[in-house]
Amino acid sequence: MSDLTVAPDKVTVEVVRAGLIAAAEQMATVIERSARSQVIREMLDYSTAVFDLSGGIIAQSCRIPVHLNSMTRALRMILEKRHPIEEWSDGDIIATNDPYLGGQHLPDVMTFSPVFADGERVAICGTLGHQLDLGGRAAASYGADATEVFQEGFRISGSRIADKGTFNQLFFELLSANIRVPEKTLADLRAQIASLEIGKSDIQRLVKRYGVDGFLSSLADLVRQSETRMRQVIETLPDGVFVAEDWVDGDGLGDEPVRVCVAIKRDGSDLIVDFAGTGEQVLGPINCPLAATESSVYYAVIAMLAPDVSSNYGCYLPIQVIAEEGTIVNPREPAAVVGRNVLTHRIANVVTAALSGALPDRAVAAYYGNSNVYIFSQRGGQGQRKVLFEIEVGGWGASSRRDGHDCLSAGVHNLMNVPIELTEQEFPVRVVSYSLRPDSGGIGRYRGGLGVTRVVEVLEECEFSSQFDRVKFPPPGWAGGGPGATARIAVVRDGKEQELPGKVLAFPLVRGDRVILDTQGGGGFGDPATRDPAAVQHDLVEGKVTLTSSVGQLHVGATTTIPGGA
Repeated sequence: MSDLTVAPDKVTVEVVRAGLIAAAEQMATVIERSARSQVIREMLDYSTAVFDLSGGIIAQSCRIPVHLNSMTRALRMILEKRHPIEEWSDGDIIATNDPYLGGQHLPDVMTFSPVFADGERVAICGTLGHQLDLGGRAAASYGADATEVFQEGFRISGSRIADKGTFNQLFFELLSANIRVPEKTLADLRAQIASLEIGKSDIQRLVKRYGVDGFLSSLADLVRQSETRMRQVIETLPDGVFVAEDWVDGDGLGDEPVRVCVAIKRDGSDLIVDFAGTGEQVLGPINCPLAATESSVYYAVIAMLAPDVSSNYGCYLPIQVIAEEGTIVNPREPAAVVGRNVLTHRIANVVTAALSGALPDRAVAAYYGNSNVYIFSQRGGQGQRKVLFEIEVGGWGASSRRDGHDCLSAGVHNLMNVPIELTEQEFPVRVVSYSLRPDSGGIGRYRGGLGVTRVVEVLEECEFSSQFDRVKFPPPGWAGGGPGATARIAVVRDGKEQELPGKVLAFPLVRGDRVILDTQGGGGFGDPATRDPAAVQHDLVEGKVTLTSSVGQLHVGATTTIPGGA
């Protein structure tokens, strides 16, 4: 084992840090350019990272927060329960998507491979990609009526899919036989595997430059720096317990809302984040595995307290997450979990709200708060399936300094939207309109960001599924600001509109049907009566607020006379 007692100089540590980030970004580029599904290639629902030999994340690409902050738990559980690091050989690849082995939900497949230099293991490269379909009872593996993880798809529990460079063909044959679109899923998985080799090559160049000892010492120093920085920030927090709560609409199988609450306090340089009082796990598939809960907490804490901290597992060490087993934020196996993003966003919302109470100068209203998943699926000839998987976002919450951003990915995910031309190429639909949703931002001194309205016309018979939330409970405002608009789904057939619940499985559609998707707006900040009249006028001119709506009337009525009229 290398000697880590000699501390590297600061320049070396910084060069290694930048080099590892560059390696993670290079890995990300390989996946983006090689993947076949639009989920990864266009939406960018994937992540890449570098880990030390303990399984702790050291460097990451600029991708999905809820992926990156959780991959440490998965890798460490693999090292502890499946494959100790001493058993990893050059060319090995381990894969998992198991929510009860540190994973999140079955579509998120992780791959890990060790990096060797001078005959020694020096690091581990890892990727996570949201696969278009991993089998199970529903297209895209999103079964809104699933009640246990066994119904949700093909489960991979720390399997060695390559042994010293030789791939396990039986694994790939079994996977291919159990998924709906193997030509895309297997291609995306190969893209993840290819990116591992790029990351390993970049790391080996760093080790060649600084030696094994210098490289490993730099990794340890990076972790110490991040932990020290985070502890310094936590120590500046005021004393007291800061609490917040919010509600999830329900699990899709019943209408009973689920409470999510948090209490946050400082204990010296530690931050205690306690979810006592949060609802018990539910029958439907919105339960949130512990790794995803922790990841959501880490995201919100870092975003509020130290967005400039170097992202590695050192900055997570001072954050203690308490989530009782058997609750919706730490379910017992085999609870269904595919819709766990309903909770990851709500966790981020409540942690942000609690910290806003502790730090009023940094307070922010709630953003839209859900990955608004919708899926069109169609059975072709010979059992083949077409699957279109997309996610819509909404408006950001306003802050004490500015309006919320309109229709922009926020919080625990970091997604792009798919170009309309590619959507229409992928599946027999026509996007009739795609626009900002007027009056959806919460009123306030600063207005919440707008959601979006998307209208999709079906050109062939198919099925529609969704995983929406905040249909009942809107994103809250802050400091007197109003809530953002709730989400809404409707189907128009023969001129008649039928409203659907937020969580739908395989709703039958026929040619000519139109699906209307309205996403949530962000919460407003501050007393609406203090909003700048010029800002109201600008909103009216831009069409972001309308005089005919109740929201528009509140915006205008809460202000003084608008210059120039409206």
